[in-house]
Amino acid sequence: MADFRTFSTAKRSFAVPLQPVVDPAGWLPQDMADIDAWSYRLTDDDQAQVLEAVEAQRRMGTAVAQTGVESFRLQGGFASVMTDVREELRNGRGIVMLRNFPVRQMDREATAIAYLGVGSYLGRPMSQNMQGHILGHVKDLGGDYADPNTRGYFTRAEMRCHSDPCDYVGLLCLQTAKAGGASRVASSVSVYNTLLQRRPDLAEVLIQDFYRSRKGDVNPGEPAWFKQPIFTFHEGRFSAVGAGSSIDKAQGLPGVPPWSAEQQEAIALYREIAEELLLDIPFQPGDIQFLNNYVALHTRRDYQDWPEPERKRHLLRLWLYDPDNRPIPPEQRHGFRGRGVLPAGVQLNAPLDVRETA
Repeated sequence: MADFRTFSTAKRSFAVPLQPVVDPAGWLPQDMADIDAWSYRLTDDDQAQVLEAVEAQRRMGTAVAQTGVESFRLQGGFASVMTDVREELRNGRGIVMLRNFPVRQMDREATAIAYLGVGSYLGRPMSQNMQGHILGHVKDLGGDYADPNTRGYFTRAEMRCHSDPCDYVGLLCLQTAKAGGASRVASSVSVYNTLLQRRPDLAEVLIQDFYRSRKGDVNPGEPAWFKQPIFTFHEGRFSAVGAGSSIDKAQGLPGVPPWSAEQQEAIALYREIAEELLLDIPFQPGDIQFLNNYVALHTRRDYQDWPEPERKRHLLRLWLYDPDNRPIPPEQRHGFRGRGVLPAGVQLNAPLDVRETA
C-alpha cells in the first residue's frame, strides 16, 4: 500500500533568496499524478474511531463550535495517522489527501463535529469571514467573482490560483458538481524555482511587498488592504503566498499605488508558470484535501451545478492555525495570515449550512 509520508527521508537545504530551493514540497504535477500514492484511505477501524469520538462528544454536550482535541478523542491508531499528516504538511510535500471519510454514515451535525475534530489534530480553527464561521461552506450562492468584495468560494467561477490566509486549509467533499469543479493544486516551491530559472530579475520583484485587498472583511477603522511579498525567506526556510484575486482587487483602493511595469510582468509570468504546474484532482464525497498554504497553491475549475439544492456541489472548509508550522516572517505569523478574518464582537460559530440569503 502507498504511503503519504515523505517527511523523514526527503531532502531539504538552507533556503537563500534568489537561489534554487531544495525542499520536499517542491514537487511537479507528474510526480503527484497517482493520487493514491500520497493519500491515506481510512480503514473500517479508523471510521469506527471517528464515529465513536463524535458520539462521545455528543454525550459530553460539547457544542459543535467548541470541538477540539479535548472533546474529540480518537481512541486508536488514527490519532497517530493524523500526527503524521501534520508532520507531512509541515516538513514533507505540504499536501495530503484523506479518503473514505464516513460522510455517508453521519448527519450534518456529526459530520461537522468529525471534521472539526480531525482538523484539531493539525491546528486551531480560525474564523473565515466576518460572521465568525470556523466551518466554511464552499458552494455557489450566485456571487459575482468580478465584484471586489465577493469571495470566490460563493461562486462557481474558476478562481485565481491562490493560498488562503492560514497555515493549513482543509476541504471536505460532501457533494460533487454535475460537471467540472475539479480541485487544482501546485507547488509554490516549484513555481518559484521555475520562475527563478526563467527570469531571476522578476523573482526579485516578487520578494517585495504587494498590496492585497481584504475583500470587505474589515472592522471599523481598519484599512481595506494589507501588504505581503509573494515569496519570503526566514530562518533558512522558503515560504510563499499566492498571487490570487486579492492583489487585483486591491488596485484602485484608497492608498494603493498602481502596479509598476515590472510588477505587472512578474505577476503575469508567475500566473503563467502556476498554470503550467497545476495538478487536477477530482474530488469524491468523503475526500479531504489538506494543504500547507506556505508551500502549496490551490484553485478549482469552473463548474456546472445540479438544479436541485440538495445535490449542489458542496465542500466544507477549515482554516487551521499551527504556530509550529514552518518558520515564516513575524509580520505574517502575527498579521492577517496568522489571525484570519477576526470580526470584532462576533462569537466564533460553526454553521451547518449557508444559503443565498446568508
